[in-house]
Amino acid sequence: MARSRLRRPTSGSAPRSSAGYVLGLLFVGNLLNYYDRALPSVVLEPIKDEYGLDDTQVGVLASAFVLVAAVAGVPLGRLADRIARRTVAGWGLLVWSAATAAGGVLTSFWGFFASRVGVGIGESSYAPATGSLLSDLYPSERRSRAHSLFMLGFPIGTLLAFFTAGGLAVAFDSWRAPFLIAAVPGVVVGFLVLRIREPERGAAEPTRASASATRGNRRKNLLSLLRVRSMYGMLLAFAGYNFAAYAIGTFLTPVLQRYYGLGLVSAGAVGGVVVGVTGLIGLLVGGRALDRAARKSPAARVQVAAVSLVGAAVFSFAGLAAGQGALWQLLVFLSLGYLLGIVYLAAAVPVVSDVIAPEQRSGALGLMFAIGYLLGGAAGPVFVGALSDSLAAASGSADEASAHGLQTAMMITVPLAFAVAAIGALLTSRFVQTDRDTMLARETAA
Repeated sequence: MARSRLRRPTSGSAPRSSAGYVLGLLFVGNLLNYYDRALPSVVLEPIKDEYGLDDTQVGVLASAFVLVAAVAGVPLGRLADRIARRTVAGWGLLVWSAATAAGGVLTSFWGFFASRVGVGIGESSYAPATGSLLSDLYPSERRSRAHSLFMLGFPIGTLLAFFTAGGLAVAFDSWRAPFLIAAVPGVVVGFLVLRIREPERGAAEPTRASASATRGNRRKNLLSLLRVRSMYGMLLAFAGYNFAAYAIGTFLTPVLQRYYGLGLVSAGAVGGVVVGVTGLIGLLVGGRALDRAARKSPAARVQVAAVSLVGAAVFSFAGLAAGQGALWQLLVFLSLGYLLGIVYLAAAVPVVSDVIAPEQRSGALGLMFAIGYLLGGAAGPVFVGALSDSLAAASGSADEASAHGLQTAMMITVPLAFAVAAIGALLTSRFVQTDRDTMLARETAA
């Protein structure tokens, strides 16, 4: 993969960026993306204590940047279909890094809330722009591995946050310190992203549209994407997956502290194993398995993802049902569930790229991320937090009720969300081959 070269959209003699370099740089940006996202989850209890929040308010806070990302992702994805994708991704990185730093400086709850909104605006630009760019670097049968390497930023960034944020907060005697430190590398990487050379749109497809067809395709509105039947299943799958993933990311550390009695640093380390280590393994193994399946057919790739999501539902239930004296059960089975669930992420962008024309991919990915974040990423923490408060209100003493309420809420919702994602993936597998053939036929005719 590292030997592949990018062709500039226009002719010229300027030096070209290698595919390996671009993939590596975008991976680092994605790592910082998820590191910054995870920071509030790791130091959630100190934030909750400082501002006097209940679990419902915590869920709303965790969802603040997700809601904004859902709204901003669509127009920013469309923008990346019209201008250089490096511009959208690079400036997005600079914006969310500045907002992360602001979260460590502003002292009021609403100031911190506003900083998370700023993070959401910046991060909403990154996935649609980079997903489209990477799909022009690698052909369909190699995309899952490339995107799995890119998405390693998710578990590694989250792992680093879980392992370092608590320690930094303790070392500096302030939960704000990790926010300030995290912003520095983001600024550096943002400027580097602005300097990369892009591939031509559609450079990795077996056929390419003419320049006039490209201009025509760019004028198509988002409604045309909803004529692609595979998109409906992908939207459902992405929403279900994000519901489960964001619920785990937001409330795993509090569950470990309240229900299992761990300290902040220990809870962060255990959470890092569940979310980070297993996520890394799932993406590395899953990317190869999905590309191997894609050599048979696009549908086979989605079917492998669907089976993995079914396994995620089963194992996550077994882990979250663990009693207070069986921390090992939570660690083993929730880790297996998370590992199988994250395999789906290595399929999501490649499947959209299989069925959507190159000139509309950023917009399509923006739509998928918007729906997934709105119905999944934003709804997950809020729903789990509200259910936790409701269950706690009907239980015994305040501390015990809070612990059991949150553990029960997670046990109910996370496996169900993974099951919904599996249903969406199975629906996608029914239409993906036909939709890809239709897209390629239109590109050839153009």
